[in-house]
Amino acid sequence: MLALLFSITLFELFVGGGGRWISFGPVTLRMLLFTLCLLVGWLAVLFPKRHYGGLPLAYGFVVAYLLTHLPALIAGAASGTDSDMFTELQQSLYWLAAPFFACTQSSMKYIQRTATLVQQAGMLLALAYITLLVCVALGIVNFFNVLAVLSEHREVYSRGGALLVYKGDLYLGIALVFLVSIRGRYWLPSALLISVALVLTLTRGYILSTSAAILMLLVVQRRKSAFLFGLLLTAIAAVLVWRYFPTLNAGLSSNRLISNEQRLSDMDFLWSNTSMKTILIGEGFGSLINDRNNIENTFLWVLWKLGMPGLIFWLMPLMLCLTYFVEIPNCRQHRLACAFLFGTILVYVQTSTNPYLTNPIGLSFVMLSLFSLRTFAKDANLDGLSRTPVNIGFRKVAA
Repeated sequence: MLALLFSITLFELFVGGGGRWISFGPVTLRMLLFTLCLLVGWLAVLFPKRHYGGLPLAYGFVVAYLLTHLPALIAGAASGTDSDMFTELQQSLYWLAAPFFACTQSSMKYIQRTATLVQQAGMLLALAYITLLVCVALGIVNFFNVLAVLSEHREVYSRGGALLVYKGDLYLGIALVFLVSIRGRYWLPSALLISVALVLTLTRGYILSTSAAILMLLVVQRRKSAFLFGLLLTAIAAVLVWRYFPTLNAGLSSNRLISNEQRLSDMDFLWSNTSMKTILIGEGFGSLINDRNNIENTFLWVLWKLGMPGLIFWLMPLMLCLTYFVEIPNCRQHRLACAFLFGTILVYVQTSTNPYLTNPIGLSFVMLSLFSLRTFAKDANLDGLSRTPVNIGFRKVAA
């Protein structure tokens, strides 16, 4: 039953975007799965003999989360802000499920299953998107009818023409990192297919974060030829997304100009209004930034709302992932460890333009990476583990 819950939960997180596709009135499938994971994770403390090594770390993160976020909620309530402050807190509450991920990722079986599901999710998203574009191009389906259906849940947005962007497209990039790092059977054609789908989203943040993560990965793995090829593909993608496609769609260029101006305006507001109080304790949930509750750069948003304690909290998972990674003997050759680390780096880079880290979409993957890397680093038989076959969904390869 635990394996089934784990697989369904991860598949829904990886392909489900914001989690609104399947709902029962006001309750979504993601909420139900989150509740089950919450119960399983917190009941694990009743079975100390199972040796779930990551549980103390998970409980520590939950306590740290509450200590850094509840004061911001109290501050917002004391300031008389509206109920939007509860919405701001709601998405990051997924931290409460950390014990569940700690339990599962203490086992190599579940770590391998995570790697498999990440890649399968990326392939599914890419195939679905490219198939849709082909059907629209051939006149099999009407683009506007499809867009009307898909946009009902506020998960899919038009990029102009027949191109779309989906909140769950983050896993196109993460799957690409896993494919490039692990290099299982058919990894190259799979990676090229996902790359095409990623470019056709025309989303600069996805392109930048994925390119940065993969190029750093190739440097760490010392794959010089692959690095040069990756640079070439990145340059081609940049030309297409920044130069060629905007010439075909004037609306895309104007939207980007508005977005750039909004970002500059937000930064000017923060520069002019940040005080010592902001840095030390934050302004609290519900406080507005340039007349808005949310801005694109999540790290600046965290600093404004929660102060330095909150910013340190949200950077800590990345710091721990890096720490665990360097503790792994021959970490450069550990393909699974590299995949999890640089997938996490992708999420953090992407979060500078969209709030994925504070959302279950990205936060769940960061937690999975944190406890997986901890398992790699702490396993007493790590030397044997690095040579153990790893099932990544296509074939078994050495880690």
